[in-house]
Amino acid sequence: MFKRTLAITIVLSAMSVPAYAQQCLHGPNEAPDQTARRREALAATRTINNIQFNQPGSLQRSFFRHEQLAESPMGKTMPTSTSELARRILLSPDSDILPGWKLTLDVSENGYWFMIKDTTDACGFAYISNHNGVIYTSEPIR
Repeated sequence: MFKRTLAITIVLSAMSVPAYAQQCLHGPNEAPDQTARRREALAATRTINNIQFNQPGSLQRSFFRHEQLAESPMGKTMPTSTSELARRILLSPDSDILPGWKLTLDVSENGYWFMIKDTTDACGFAYISNHNGVIYTSEPIR
């Protein structure tokens, strides 16, 4: 009976380890390949802001929803761009914007906000921006 209780206690303890105890991909000990991934995601973040502001409706604060990004004037040029990174950025809602990075975009009558989150990072690193064009880094409170 003692062995069974001990085994259950160990299993339950292991299951309750918080995310912050796991290895974060981004931060002071970031590996070079993760630095490259993070920089690409930052470029994708800037791309979303550029798509939103370099289109005729932006002056009236009319912005593209996620499902409209690929058909936007700038979005249409990306698959044939001279930039290898621009060609790799996928704007459709059913795919990662870059491998391991998920775009969440919300548009309202007042503007937009979006997040590009690293789905492979146990710590939940993300870039967040909105209609003001300022980009922030984010991760959950630990």
